Amino acid sequence: MKQNRLSSSIFAGIVLAAGYAGGAQAVHLNQRGTGEVLLYPYYTVQAGNQTLLSVVNTTAAGKAIKMSFREGRNSRMALEFHVYMAPFDTWTASVFSLSDTGTNNPAVLTTLDDTCTVPRIKNNTTLPTLVNGNRYVPFFNYAYTGTNDDAGPDTLDRTREGHIEMIEMGEVVNRSNGSLTAITQNDTGLPGNCAQVIQAWLPASAGAMAYWTLNQSTDMDPPGGGLFGTASIVDAFQGILLSYQADAIEDFSDVQQHKSPGTGLPTLTSARSSPTTATAQVFADGALVSSSYPLSQAIDAVSALFVQDQIYNEFVTSMSVGGASEWVVSFPTKFAYTDQAAVGSVALPPFTQTFPTVATPTNSGAADVHIVMAARNREARPVLDQVAPLDFPRKLSFATNVIAFSQQNTSTNGSSILGSKLVKEVDIRGMNLTEYGWASLSLYAATAPSGSLIDQQQMRADLAGGRWRGLPAQGFWAVSFTNGQLTPGVLSNYGDLVKHKGSADYQAAP
Repeated sequence: MKQNRLSSSIFAGIVLAAGYAGGAQAVHLNQRGTGEVLLYPYYTVQAGNQTLLSVVNTTAAGKAIKMSFREGRNSRMALEFHVYMAPFDTWTASVFSLSDTGTNNPAVLTTLDDTCTVPRIKNNTTLPTLVNGNRYVPFFNYAYTGTNDDAGPDTLDRTREGHIEMIEMGEVVNRSNGSLTAITQNDTGLPGNCAQVIQAWLPASAGAMAYWTLNQSTDMDPPGGGLFGTASIVDAFQGILLSYQADAIEDFSDVQQHKSPGTGLPTLTSARSSPTTATAQVFADGALVSSSYPLSQAIDAVSALFVQDQIYNEFVTSMSVGGASEWVVSFPTKFAYTDQAAVGSVALPPFTQTFPTVATPTNSGAADVHIVMAARNREARPVLDQVAPLDFPRKLSFATNVIAFSQQNTSTNGSSILGSKLVKEVDIRGMNLTEYGWASLSLYAATAPSGSLIDQQQMRADLAGGRWRGLPAQGFWAVSFTNGQLTPGVLSNYGDLVKHKGSADYQAAP
């Protein structure tokens, strides 16, 4: 069987198309950073952190955007709403927490931006008020409690870290109801009539005023892309700001997918390149590898954008410079393969374990994936090799995961940089006194360690019989330094985020 292997940065050269090379609609990752879908691998409000978000519309078209904040355990919805952006508009928001203590303090979101949202957030008198008078919306837990209960915790603190989806549902036009004019800034610098687009989603009994409830395609064209986004994790008390660019998917859908607020749609399962297929084309070793899927498996096309069999990055834990390192590893499409409420009792490939709806003696809220981790110092000496048994677990349990290097008691205190409670510890400092180096995280191994299922982590076969090996993953290395060697009494903090690198493995049909 012929094998094509892609080794590059995690997102470089990966393209989706409609089953053939050429001018057809094609879902793909844009290395230049703009698209219809923006995926942010991590947000956190733990340990005093807040996450600042922005999305920019670089086009002369109006945009209808679905915003989804997914909690990090099982990717259940923690907050969702619509943003209607004017041409060349920017929308910003801040996600933070009112308190770091207790289990009843969720993430909350506030925005000072006048861009139209549905429901309204800024100046919404039904929302609670901060001491400065700004309104904020708390994240919710109804997606994982009551009739929606799963095996994870029911408490609101579960919303305090996770990942984010922004999906352009369509372009807003003035075809019949003047919707573009309503969301576009007038001479005052404010949108012309945000109340109109809010009323457009009223119950159908409101009559013609509820024109989007009656017909969601009114004043709506297919999405056109041109969005880019940034997230910044800010620890104001430590004086550290860590920023990254959202990953951008272009040509996600060839039709408008404007849905009612609060329905949870569209999602990453809604990708569409043609009326019948979504096709992944990955640029590997100078050639395009095509992977076509029926629309019933459209999520596989999106997963193919991010599938990795290996992830690589660096670490620094040197005490002399106050170094701390953490890796974020998020699985943005995992919910469509492992959430038992959606897939039943058996996980869909490439994942092998479901996140149950009810806790069992062997699973109180996890859908484990299997990994092998190895590390080397800067002189190429192995300092961590999981072929031999080690204390570090050979699994990651959640949709969003943090790996803390040479930290202790993180399950109680959270990780030192991001404050994560969805954290695994790995201690590399005790072996060869290593404080600097690089590591690899294997998500697929043809020859698996004894007792591991890592060799089963392969995607479903495409229509040509080929399959991708590994798991769809994204993320970054977060590093911080504390410098106390400056002027006496002065303490300086520094930080940075570096995207993971990796490789992808495609096994063609015989």
